[in-house]
Amino acid sequence: MNSTLVFGGTFDPVHRGHIESVCAVSRLLGDVDIYLVPCQTPAHRPPPFASPEDRLKMLQLAVASEDRIFVDDCELRREGISYTVDTLLGYRERVGESGTLLFLMGRDSWVTLSSWHRWEELTDLVHLLILERPGPDQSSPEVLREWLKSRQVHDPKEMMNSSSGKVCFVSLDQINVSASGLRGRMSEGSSIEGDVNLLVMSYIRQHNLYTGAALKNKVPGKRMEH
Repeated sequence: MNSTLVFGGTFDPVHRGHIESVCAVSRLLGDVDIYLVPCQTPAHRPPPFASPEDRLKMLQLAVASEDRIFVDDCELRREGISYTVDTLLGYRERVGESGTLLFLMGRDSWVTLSSWHRWEELTDLVHLLILERPGPDQSSPEVLREWLKSRQVHDPKEMMNSSSGKVCFVSLDQINVSASGLRGRMSEGSSIEGDVNLLVMSYIRQHNLYTGAALKNKVPGKRMEH
């Protein structure tokens, strides 16, 4: 039975850092189907600048040539705040009790995990694969260090023989690019060539996304739990 990995985010816009990271994880784990899940209303950050429809379309364009990377609009179809635990409950129902299910997240998200909605239930549903990212080192809070003691493994392949319950940190060669940085460059009229899929870049231009005027009209929202 294939294993399933879920990677959520705003993807505002999706960039090569997203795609190259999940491709690297796929090579690391082997037999795995990857689902990219754009969120409707993020629980942990201001609302996205692009519409759900635009972000979904950009993701579909970005993975059009990938065999085992799929886009799932389950959170876009669900009204209200996008809580990770609700999404993963749905995936657990899909893969069954014995199916291997992983959730990919960056260390920047990991260090805030204890503020997430029903966070302690996550490893009842999935394995957590934590992606180390470029930038300053971020230490885990004490509550997470204690929680890790009975869950952490050091080889991600150890996760592939069970359904859930483990946490593993992985370091990969990554592209130091961020969606916020790309939005800033686009608002200034600078090129993003090389950091965004050509089809995605064409879509952004065609729909006049992330221009200075478009970004200026967006109002940040409140931060909430995941």
